[in-house]
Amino acid sequence: MTKTIVVALGSENKAKIRATQLGLESIFKKNNTDNNNAVDFKVIGCSVPSGIRDQPLSDQETMQGAINRAKKALENTPEAEFGIGMEGGIHHITEPVDKWFECGWIVVVNRNNLDELGIASTARFELPKKVMHEILVNHKELAEIMDDLTNKKDIRSNEGAMGVFTNSLLHRDLIYSHALVFAFSRFTTPSSFWDDQLLSKNPTADK
Repeated sequence: MTKTIVVALGSENKAKIRATQLGLESIFKKNNTDNNNAVDFKVIGCSVPSGIRDQPLSDQETMQGAINRAKKALENTPEAEFGIGMEGGIHHITEPVDKWFECGWIVVVNRNNLDELGIASTARFELPKKVMHEILVNHKELAEIMDDLTNKKDIRSNEGAMGVFTNSLLHRDLIYSHALVFAFSRFTTPSSFWDDQLLSKNPTADK
C-alpha cells in the first residue's frame, strides 16, 4: 500500500517547487525498497511572507526567513505533514578574506513537533564586487541584478544566480534539492542520532 505524504512549500517560485520535487524524489526513492510500505508525496506551494527583508544580508536573517516560510506554509495547509521553507540570501566574510557569498537556507518543520526543525544550507559561492555594489549601495535584490546582468527575465525562477555563475552547470533547483535532502535527514535518519544521549561519558564527570 502506498502512503502519500503531503508537504507544504512556503513559495510558489518554480525553481523552489522543482527543488522540492527533486529532493523528495531522492528521499522517498531511497526508502521505497519495500513495496508494502511505499511512500509517495504531494507538494503544495503557497505564497507566504518571509518576515524578513526582500534581500537578506546575513545567514541568520536568511535562516529566519526560511523558518518563517516553513511554519507559515504548514499553518496555511491543514493537510500537510511537513512544512518547507527555502530562502536565498548573502553573507559577509571578513577573515581570512573580505568577500560576500550567496547561499540558500532550507528548513523543514514537522506538524507533530513544531520546535523540531531540520535545517541545512546549500553550497555557497562568491558574488562579484559589481553585484554587491548594486545590493549595498543601490539597494537592489540579487534577482533583479541577475536579470540586468544577463538580459534575461525571472532568473530566480529558472537557473538562478547559481546557474549564471556556473555557466548553467549547477542550477538553483538542483542545488536546493541537495540541501533539502540534508534538512530532511532530521526526520529520515534514526531518532537516536538526534537525542541528547552523549556518545561517551564526560571525562571530568567523576573528578
